[in-house]
Amino acid sequence: MLRTLAAAPFALSLVLALAGCGESPMGASEGASTAPADAPASTPPGPDFSGDFQLVGTEPFWGGRIQEDGLTLSRAGQPDVSAANAGVKVEGDVGVWGVGGLVFRLHPEPCTDGMSDRKYDYRAEVTINGQVLRGCASPPLGLEDQPRP
Repeated sequence: MLRTLAAAPFALSLVLALAGCGESPMGASEGASTAPADAPASTPPGPDFSGDFQLVGTEPFWGGRIQEDGLTLSRAGQPDVSAANAGVKVEGDVGVWGVGGLVFRLHPEPCTDGMSDRKYDYRAEVTINGQVLRGCASPPLGLEDQPRP
């Protein structure tokens, strides 16, 4: 009995050592593929910046659109500002459109406009000639079934 108890730690060590070497004491079949322990975890795809976006902000009130044919910023009491859409540039997880005097940035995080019950998929920042406007954005299809602001 004493000899059996003394052998138990050795047997456990042997099983653990074989498991650490990739050998299976249970007789795993040859050719079975498993990811190595140091393999990187699969990363989820990044944010989707494809298609159109509708932007809205308060204090001051403003609105914007990102469309294939251009970028538009609307502000109360001022003419709309438009620019060509040269496409999105992804910086980390932020989508950036425009250059120079008009730049739109979308951050992939939930956002509310503070004035309605609408929920947006992105936090928006629009820079126009050095002034930064903050608000929210979503694809137009994501806003269709939500309450109007």
